[in-house]
Amino acid sequence: MGRFNMWMQRIMYGRYGNDSLNKFLLVVCLIVLVLDMFLSKHLLRVLGVLLLIYIYCRMFSRNYPARAKENQKFLDATAAFRRGKKAAGSYRSGTGYGSSQARTKPQKDKTHKILRCPACGEKLRVPKGLGKISITCPHCNLKFIKKV
Repeated sequence: MGRFNMWMQRIMYGRYGNDSLNKFLLVVCLIVLVLDMFLSKHLLRVLGVLLLIYIYCRMFSRNYPARAKENQKFLDATAAFRRGKKAAGSYRSGTGYGSSQARTKPQKDKTHKILRCPACGEKLRVPKGLGKISITCPHCNLKFIKKV
């Protein structure tokens, strides 16, 4: 199975791949094809095949910005259904093209404290509970004493 995975990775290198819009279209395509099995309508079969062709064209596309824009429009349009409230603009997390992860609050670190260097304002992460400690800023090399 390793050779197949390597072969598939080489084919997909530089391609857009799968995203939320493709997954939705695939579910719609499967529903259309199952309906076609029971209803035997030629139009449903053609629609299912056209949807599959469109899905594969998006997946193998090398035009990242266009596919990401399409996916973002889909995510914006369906945000109310997915979140259960009104859609309010884009919520990209900035982790790449077509990213649909919602931003999460950073968790509180209970073992460290964040201080600012008095000279340059750089944020410094120091361990809590050590009393008065001498801290050296890695940015400006200033040494100062703080109680943590």
